[in-house]
Amino acid sequence: MKKLFLYVIGSLIIQPVYSQHLIKGTIIDSENTVMPMVNVAFLNQADSTLVTGAVSDSCGVYSTSLAGGNYIIRYSYLGYETLFRNIQVNANLTLPVVKMELAQTELEGVEVTAYRKPFKLDREGITADVPNTILAKQTTLDDLLCKIPGIQKRGEDIEVIGRGLPTYYINGREVTDQTELDNLAIDQIQSVRLVTNTGVRYHSEQRAVIEIKTKRLGEGLAFNVSGNLLQGNYLSQNYKMNGSYNYKNWDFFFSYNYDRGKKDSNLDVYQQTQSDTIWNLTDLNRKQIFNESHAYTGGVSYHFSPESEIGLKYEGKYNEGNTFSKDTLSMIPDKGTSTFIRNLSDVSDKSVSNHLNLYYTNDWKNGWRMNAFGDYLHKTDRSRGNIREWESDGVETSMDYYRKADWDLFAAKLSLSYETGKAGTFSFGYDFSHTTGTDYIEYVRALNNGSTSNTEMKNSLYLSYDYTWNKLSLGAGLRYEHIRSDLKENSSNKSQNQTYHNFLPSVSLSYNTESLQQSLTYSVHTERPPFGMMNDNAVYTDRFTYQKGNLYLKQALTHDLNYMLFYKFLFFNLNYTHTHNPLITAFYSMPGNSAVTVSYMDNFDRMHNLTGMVNVQYPVKWWLPSLTLTCLKTFFNYPGPNESVLKAGRPLVMLNFNNSFTLPSGFLLSADFNYGSRGYYQLYEAKSYTSFNLSLKKSFLKDKLQLSLDAYDIFNKNNTRASARLNDIIMHSVGKEETRKVGFTITYRFRTEKKMNNQSAAETEMSRLNMDNQ
Repeated sequence: MKKLFLYVIGSLIIQPVYSQHLIKGTIIDSENTVMPMVNVAFLNQADSTLVTGAVSDSCGVYSTSLAGGNYIIRYSYLGYETLFRNIQVNANLTLPVVKMELAQTELEGVEVTAYRKPFKLDREGITADVPNTILAKQTTLDDLLCKIPGIQKRGEDIEVIGRGLPTYYINGREVTDQTELDNLAIDQIQSVRLVTNTGVRYHSEQRAVIEIKTKRLGEGLAFNVSGNLLQGNYLSQNYKMNGSYNYKNWDFFFSYNYDRGKKDSNLDVYQQTQSDTIWNLTDLNRKQIFNESHAYTGGVSYHFSPESEIGLKYEGKYNEGNTFSKDTLSMIPDKGTSTFIRNLSDVSDKSVSNHLNLYYTNDWKNGWRMNAFGDYLHKTDRSRGNIREWESDGVETSMDYYRKADWDLFAAKLSLSYETGKAGTFSFGYDFSHTTGTDYIEYVRALNNGSTSNTEMKNSLYLSYDYTWNKLSLGAGLRYEHIRSDLKENSSNKSQNQTYHNFLPSVSLSYNTESLQQSLTYSVHTERPPFGMMNDNAVYTDRFTYQKGNLYLKQALTHDLNYMLFYKFLFFNLNYTHTHNPLITAFYSMPGNSAVTVSYMDNFDRMHNLTGMVNVQYPVKWWLPSLTLTCLKTFFNYPGPNESVLKAGRPLVMLNFNNSFTLPSGFLLSADFNYGSRGYYQLYEAKSYTSFNLSLKKSFLKDKLQLSLDAYDIFNKNNTRASARLNDIIMHSVGKEETRKVGFTITYRFRTEKKMNNQSAAETEMSRLNMDNQ
């Protein structure tokens, strides 16, 4: 083990170090018009192997960095003569303008089929290139994300294995409302980046980030319309429209998303409380959930240059829902009288959010870059509930309640970076956020009525430095956060005020060649309690179950050590985390009435997690398989009965086997199998599950029209089964969401653009060279 450790560290550090030189130039056509999207390949003069590549931007300018030496430059664009130039690099160079001429002959009926690696590794994570790969054929954003190693879907949520729910960024702006993701079309996406080493430029609580970069279309009008029908026990519908109009330096855009659905959700709970009386609870819960939402987006941006942009964006969402629940409960004590209850609850809820975003970005081409963002978000949640209970003797009781929450968020972010060239890159940033909200609940017949006010202000500064010598990169940074949180329970005048001063370092080391990429990183993160949990409210579920807030929650602090390796078609990731005061959903028996169980969130002492993942992806003619094996081991102690100490047991093992088959006549067949073993995470022991999904896709009219037929969880085995033991309570649960479904999606893309060089031709050339757009 010691030798292996030394070898890994040695392979990262003991590498040749060379200085880099900036090479740039401009490309025009025979009419002296600049040419965007031209493929520029830099080849080794000795053996003509590819060293690096670039693509000209909308001004016809390309740039890259090269070590000293002799190179051949190849300029290529479909329909134009390929040009070659020899250069010697020993300093920064601005190359002469290159003029490309139309080819004298056209190729007809020639089709080139090649495999392009969709993933690339750097020291922060994995970048997935979407155009010209299998990812561009996916129907939804969730389908696309699940093709990236380390990302999976459990229930309705996308999660990063071992790191929880991710935070999303689109073009550098943090997504604060799900609306923006709901309205994003797949063909608008240029790349997706999974950041597992979230350094100091991200908020400290963001342990997993998904960065999405979108395309900028050529001049003219473009819009997409899509419709999706999903049939499970009930029919669900989703209709989406995205549009944009680009004229010279102006971009106008809008989107609308309508979603309507109904589903079943079942949960069986078997619980024993071993206190002064042994209580045996059986709760069979059957829910029908209806939801209808409207999401809308609009905005405008102005481009001062290809590298400078200012924009204003509005996002809104209106959501209505209803949950009808039927419970059959039995409480059988070891002494005394048993109780049998039938429970009906009807809860309606409504949510409205409005989000305004202003942003400015600039790259001055002299090494300086700046990004500035400002956000205002207002969200209102309302819900009304009616609960009726009948005991076995026919006695009926009922209860009505009303709950509302109002939240306002102001946020601003400024980031500056300066690339010196030989001396590396310095980055500086400042974040500010101010959140205020009130969470109120009122029972018609008073039962812990509550109103909690919450105010939180956060100021953050960060400084980082990055340095690259040819294939070796170093990074270091420090983030400082000052957080002030004030909570007050208005009816009882209880309050909780907390102030945090967090110093959060981050260091990284990476080594990259064409076939081998690896990185080693260390960072420190915090996790703040959810605002919805930071109150003193008690929510009545049934006679034996309550949900309660916790005014006294503290932040959790996590130390994160991460190693990643990408070698040809093999990806390996090893991650270790040590968390102080982890935030975990827990439960206890109510003092004075041990038959009642109260669920809440609490801070525990500490927790360790070790996660290992291996992914293999290798094409075999018309078959592209991707196999991911993940093992997650939790080291965690928690209280058991009679002051004993319990420990998390066996590790979780997850297997994801994704397959894509390119069939005749342009059909694409996908078959995905997922398996999760029995194992522990935190204090919960999950049981095994499987799922199998099939998808068949076909495009028409030069990819303008796409049809997709999708079948999810065909064998209906994607159940959520778990057990837990805490203090004097033993709990087993079996949950079943409506996961077996069949869906049909139709998407039509319309675009009318000003006549210009065909942008897709350069992308095709890039796919053959297996290079990223730069």
